Amino acid sequence: RCVLAATFAVAAGLRPMPGLSFGSSTLRPLAAAAAPPRRRLRSPPPQLLDPLDWLADQLEVRLRARREGKLRRPKRIILVRHGQSEGNVNRTAYQSTPDSQIALTEVGWAQGVVAGLQIRELVKNESIRCFYSPYLRARQTLLALLQAFDSQTVQLSSEPRLREQDFGNFQDDAQMSRVLAERQVFGRFYYRFPDGEAGTDVFDRMASFITYLFRTMTERDYFDDGRAAHEPAAPPPQNYVLVTHGLLMRIFCMCYLRWTVTEFEQVWNPSNCEIWVLEKVPRTGRYRLAGRWRQPHGQHHGGHFLDVRYGKSRHAYVPSHMKQPSDARIIVPGPNCLNAEALRGLSDPMDIGTALGIPFSV
Repeated sequence: RCVLAATFAVAAGLRPMPGLSFGSSTLRPLAAAAAPPRRRLRSPPPQLLDPLDWLADQLEVRLRARREGKLRRPKRIILVRHGQSEGNVNRTAYQSTPDSQIALTEVGWAQGVVAGLQIRELVKNESIRCFYSPYLRARQTLLALLQAFDSQTVQLSSEPRLREQDFGNFQDDAQMSRVLAERQVFGRFYYRFPDGEAGTDVFDRMASFITYLFRTMTERDYFDDGRAAHEPAAPPPQNYVLVTHGLLMRIFCMCYLRWTVTEFEQVWNPSNCEIWVLEKVPRTGRYRLAGRWRQPHGQHHGGHFLDVRYGKSRHAYVPSHMKQPSDARIIVPGPNCLNAEALRGLSDPMDIGTALGIPFSV
């Protein structure tokens, strides 16, 4: 029983049971406590804990912590693109200014202030934690939107993985025109910019960031915040706000919601300071894409959600399977099996039916 408990504990990543140690040929639980006492005890020794009971207790603690961690997750993950930048209005700015140092225009600052007011209307007086790209235009957007949270404590975290896709170093305008045209032919997601990144690279770092993001949600002591052992942990933020770039917003959703490449390429880039919201599904730790948060022009209270722009017309219906994460998509091979909405991307750009030798009707 001791060996079995130790084996499961190691597999589950649990700390060893106190008193378990390897002997010459067996595991001896609580060897010291089991040895004959040197003096007479007034009360009988405590009952030795059965190793399998200990293992069951440890696993129950882990499961309880996992359930509580999901309940601690914030209500919303809010994605915000930076405001209008100098590079948005004058592409030649990238020829002499590093992408990381491109600043906001006056319009971009105003857009950031409005975005902050819109987020404040959405979350009311709930707490927020902001993760932001270290690029100048994203930092300036953050400062602009924080004006709506005057006198409220806000947690800030700089996150280099939220930076813009690397398009190279200084970017010659004529050369970039040729590169962008080539990307349209090659494929936006897979195309690698000279001296820069492909969309696949951005996906990889976003996957890493999402793993980290969710660990900060569920682990009470992910960082040592200097509290004494007896002090209670601070309540978790009720909202996470990510101030980043347009492509990063799309790839965040692609990575978390498990969009295919075909689906990703049909989602249009958000406009400056556009706000996308993922809301937590009640009694779960999962999030659902609610859409773009909008307030009608001139309205200072309330708001509503619209679908993200999708399809050739930009106004196509966003399929329901793209709004919530799923571990896998189910297929039963046979006639018409690719007609299901969630599987249509399999037949583009190649004929999967022909490739598999199955007479699919698509």
